[in-house]
Amino acid sequence: MIKRLFIFILLVSSFALAAAKAEKVGSFTEGSDKLKAALQADGYRVYLPNTLACCEVWLAKSVAANKKDVPGANYPEFHESEFLGVIRFGKDGGGDLRGQTIKSGAYTMRYEVLPSDGNHMGVAPYPDFVLLIPVADDPDPAAQFNFGKMIELSTRASGTAHPAAFEMMPATSGDNPSVTQTDDGWIVFQGSLAIDGGKAMNVAFVVKGSAE
Repeated sequence: MIKRLFIFILLVSSFALAAAKAEKVGSFTEGSDKLKAALQADGYRVYLPNTLACCEVWLAKSVAANKKDVPGANYPEFHESEFLGVIRFGKDGGGDLRGQTIKSGAYTMRYEVLPSDGNHMGVAPYPDFVLLIPVADDPDPAAQFNFGKMIELSTRASGTAHPAAFEMMPATSGDNPSVTQTDDGWIVFQGSLAIDGGKAMNVAFVVKGSAE
């Protein structure tokens, strides 16, 4: 009886200690030379609370700050289609905010603001998003796209008429990288990149989780 109780306590303790986390991985080796040169030297493998790997993330070395007035935005420094990094999903793929399946592979992440029209009211807590584009279709991080082109390119990641959209969340001032879980069960990755020639800026975005 005591032995069974001890085993039960160990099992409960192990589940209690399990948490989402990030583990450093090496440099990104796919895509164009321009793309690889625009990324930080190390990436991070994101693990879910059940210890399964969710994805790998490489953030951009730096971004150009161009602050603007966007109601409710957490990242007004970013311009439309700003290159923020690369995300790669393993053999089981991933899923975006709409619950769309994202196939296994690597995708660039570019910033976009949710349109402030009636079709998008209330679909997400914040207007900041990253849209995914297959790495093969986005070789130049310095390229800039308008909203229509962003949607077109991102549908190549989703395979549907809708872009592959991942919600950005307000960044915190803790240690980076970090992985947290929201009350809704969303898994949020946070890291830092440089703006204005070296100033560090934290960014956070959902890597797993869909809206109701």
